[in-house]
Amino acid sequence: MRGAAVAVLIAVASCGGESTGVSTADPLRDLITIDQLVAPNFTVLSPAMHVGATTLAGGDAGMASALIAARLQSAASVEYQRTIDFGTSNGPIDIVATVERFAGAGGASSAYSASVRRLDSVQGAVPASTGPLGDEAHSISVVRTAPDGLQAVEITVVWRVANLVNIIIARGRYGGTRLDDALVLASVQTQNEAATGSA
Repeated sequence: MRGAAVAVLIAVASCGGESTGVSTADPLRDLITIDQLVAPNFTVLSPAMHVGATTLAGGDAGMASALIAARLQSAASVEYQRTIDFGTSNGPIDIVATVERFAGAGGASSAYSASVRRLDSVQGAVPASTGPLGDEAHSISVVRTAPDGLQAVEITVVWRVANLVNIIIARGRYGGTRLDDALVLASVQTQNEAATGSA
């Protein structure tokens, strides 16, 4: 188990540092795939598809305007979910992956900063360090208590690689879903970008 943890840390660390190239690839090609998920029994809840600024902003007109002003060119998102006993679950039970491609690194950096401000403004958001990941990276976790008393956590990691802004959202049982789970997925998505020549 310790060897696996060290391997994950090395993989994540290898994704740090300033990137150089500008991606022109379709963001659909960069998203994590179902075969790359680290836990079994996931299915596709929402298939990988292109999405626009309004969808990315979740109805926040100010955020949508910020994405457009940053020269968003293309974006894609996918959601995976698994059916499991929530009360005893370990690892995420819901994962959303997104890639946003901008005309240049400057616009991507502006959009990344807007995303960070938006995340940090969420009630109950607790920021946490990600370690080396892309050119810029940030994460938050939000814990909520369900009517049955069980606690759920939503962990969001946003990071920039050159002109790409990536977002991974991992949801699950509080105590069973950790930032490390989201960072493993972030590392895989960053590797996808490197493989397609995006990063």
